[in-house]
Amino acid sequence: MVKSTTMLPKLRPGPAVVGATALASAVVAVGGLIVAASFSPAPPAQLPPAAAAVSTAPATTEAPPTTSDPVAATTDAPATEDAPDRSRATGPILVVGDSISLGSTAAIKAALGPDTTVDAEVGRQFSTAPAKVRAWAARNPGPIVVDLGANGTVAAADVDAVLTAAGDRPVVLVGTFVPRAWQNPNNAILKTAAARHGSNVVFLDWAAAVRAAGAGVLGADRIHPTPAGRTVLATAIREALSRVA
Repeated sequence: MVKSTTMLPKLRPGPAVVGATALASAVVAVGGLIVAASFSPAPPAQLPPAAAAVSTAPATTEAPPTTSDPVAATTDAPATEDAPDRSRATGPILVVGDSISLGSTAAIKAALGPDTTVDAEVGRQFSTAPAKVRAWAARNPGPIVVDLGANGTVAAADVDAVLTAAGDRPVVLVGTFVPRAWQNPNNAILKTAAARHGSNVVFLDWAAAVRAAGAGVLGADRIHPTPAGRTVLATAIREALSRVA
């Protein structure tokens, strides 16, 4: 199967839509050089509840057309005062993602714990995930979150390879919300794989979560979360992990 890819516009530095503390570095929109990033956790603050739909969320529909002026991500999402939910975890958590996870690193670490590894790069394709998960699983017993699929088509074989490499670890497959033709097919493949691989795998319907949360979750490009949206994403991931058997 030929994978379709689209390079998304770069983000320009600038003020975020919803104010919070400053990110260690600005988010670069999907596309361009692959650059790994590492962030320190944000200071404690109350984390609002997420409106994520896990596994049973309705099928997604096409997102509104993208704009040519994506929002700049320059501030962190507020941290949570709640202790990270480790009731089903056996070690630090790995989050594999693209620029969406990259920009949400501070919020993710606040929600999942400061020892969480966020391995995120601009423009990353899902096809890179199996090798990332295999390398992690060889030396870590912790849960795995894969937040990929915004940059191109997802192959069912790649999803199966990720889940095989993860073994019996808890896994969250985060769906996509992107104004591209592959949004719904990608979400269908991820949801089907989660259902087929057993109770240790959960599909997080990010498109449903975005719609439930309402305005202010995504920037002008309708892809990258605002500071408030990063908090929604991080909280949704935390809640999804708590449901993994």
